[in-house]
Amino acid sequence: MISRFQYHGYAIGISGQITRPINQLVSSQAVSALAPVGGYSSAKQEGYRLLEILSHGGVTSEVTGNHNATTGNYETSVTATMHGLNIGNVLLLESGTAYLSLIHPPDGGQPRIAPRGSFFRNLRIAGQEIELESRVDDYSNTLDTMDGLRKRYKEDAEFRERFLKEAHVGKENELHEKQRKYFPWRNITDKAELPVSKAQEKTVVPLFIVKNPSAPGFHVSGNVITVENFGTVVIGELVIGGFGRRLTMLHADLGSPTDGDLSCIVAEGNGGGGDP
Repeated sequence: MISRFQYHGYAIGISGQITRPINQLVSSQAVSALAPVGGYSSAKQEGYRLLEILSHGGVTSEVTGNHNATTGNYETSVTATMHGLNIGNVLLLESGTAYLSLIHPPDGGQPRIAPRGSFFRNLRIAGQEIELESRVDDYSNTLDTMDGLRKRYKEDAEFRERFLKEAHVGKENELHEKQRKYFPWRNITDKAELPVSKAQEKTVVPLFIVKNPSAPGFHVSGNVITVENFGTVVIGELVIGGFGRRLTMLHADLGSPTDGDLSCIVAEGNGGGGDP
């Protein structure tokens, strides 16, 4: 049994920095965070504009953490929502939501963490309406724990091949040079076990797959799109650990004529009984 459960959860609407043609921090907007004892937090940011580089129509966030006396579980929810995002008139989004629900069992075992409720509405990049294949249901059901993901990877050959294909294992040359850092498993040789970082025991998966084909100046690899004279957009990156997950719905790695990094619609949650 957990003697002192420590909640952890935060949500951010948008944060980052533009370094060219101006140097401007985009301060974290609509930030909500839980205290270790749980509770409730919410935040709202009205519309925002940075010249013609970046604008949105509003962002909100909400986090909750409480103990369910009936089941004994420690329950957390983390949500961030954005409306009317416009980055350089190239990336346009009507709305998007990142949502994570976490259920920690009272025995201290791995939590069930589900992204069910995460979605995009009307995402356009470089004039194209982006067609996405969702993995939300997968990672909300049998893959909602790290042990479940490891088991599925090891025992289900079809799932394993899909994972390796989407991770571009052995296919580094097919990736645009600006995309390679977003595919950390591209050069692994041991494919029998789920790839994880040695230091933190975490893996990374796409929560959405882009179905649009590549075209001149528009390079698609899994959940990553590189647009010439704009930058690279990572869509629905889900980082999975044994006791927590982080979902970044949009990461814009901008490069020429505007440089900068922006993380949009971010939710993270974990927790446990680590204190004495």
